Amino acid sequence: MTKLAGLLMLCSTASVLAELVPVDDAALGEVQGAGLGVVFENFAFEAGESVSAGNRLDISGITNSSGQPVVLSVSQFYIAGSGSNRGANVIGNPVNLGRLAYPFNLELVNGDVLGISDKAIFEFTAPSRVTGQSSGSDSMLVLQSENRTERRFPGAQVATGTRVDRVAAIDSSVLTSRNGERPDMGVRFDLNVNGSRAQSLQSHATGLAVDGSYVRLWGDNNEMIGNLGVKAVADDLTFFACDAGGNNCGDSVVFSDIVIESELGYGEDQPVTFEVDSSGNFTIEVGSIAGKSTNFYQNYYNNGPRTDVYIRDVSVAGQSFGSTTISNLQIQYLKATSRDL
Repeated sequence: MTKLAGLLMLCSTASVLAELVPVDDAALGEVQGAGLGVVFENFAFEAGESVSAGNRLDISGITNSSGQPVVLSVSQFYIAGSGSNRGANVIGNPVNLGRLAYPFNLELVNGDVLGISDKAIFEFTAPSRVTGQSSGSDSMLVLQSENRTERRFPGAQVATGTRVDRVAAIDSSVLTSRNGERPDMGVRFDLNVNGSRAQSLQSHATGLAVDGSYVRLWGDNNEMIGNLGVKAVADDLTFFACDAGGNNCGDSVVFSDIVIESELGYGEDQPVTFEVDSSGNFTIEVGSIAGKSTNFYQNYYNNGPRTDVYIRDVSVAGQSFGSTTISNLQIQYLKATSRDL
């Protein structure tokens, strides 16, 4: 049985008679509420497991290069406890998502605290992180650095500096989610081309945790803008394709011990914009930092948002390709737009 435990903290007030009046952004920006905390106990979810009965979500309106209609069906989506066996063991295998001390939170916060002046910010956060025993920060990656003396650019002067050499360890003490609060999750897509089922694409994650992730949204000039933080870790992330019936599957691509720590946007100085144009295409844009002051750049490169990705092992068809690391990536500008095929 699924239980939903919600924590709602409200200030008690005496009964009064008053007139409702509009509240501007400056006034809302002073709001600092305790918010709503959400915890899922003994939670297991599965949707679309009965494809023959039509239990699936269809994404239509797509055509291939020959003009034939293409339908992408989400025929299975599940969240379950450890040992789900790629969605075969879901019901009766529950997981806890968050707990009372570390819930998922919905809050309205004062933007001044986040460097967003005179704005009320809607914030959704996953369970928080703590300072790691090995990393010394809320990052899971314990980095090994080295000093190098070299030219940073052809023709430039030789200089000595410190750079990341490798990831020495993954510090799981950063997480507040315990092993019983790290779910297995997966999705299966069925591809239908011109009325005929073509193939099945599947993705499965085990031991997933998103502690420290957040979404912050506010309005400006009739646009919804925000900042994003994606912090995720999984024991394994597996991709593979099968035939139309979900059988005779091909070789798997497996990412083992994957850590993603990525922040997009830097307060109101570099907002992330979300838009849908008249053609129905979706655009996400990370604002440009061009034309800012010297002090801004110094602060941005020392303290600004960055992306770190580590995969301990990448294997294809059982063949190992070793580890992959992306460290200290900063996005000065990015625009991604969906297109009609």
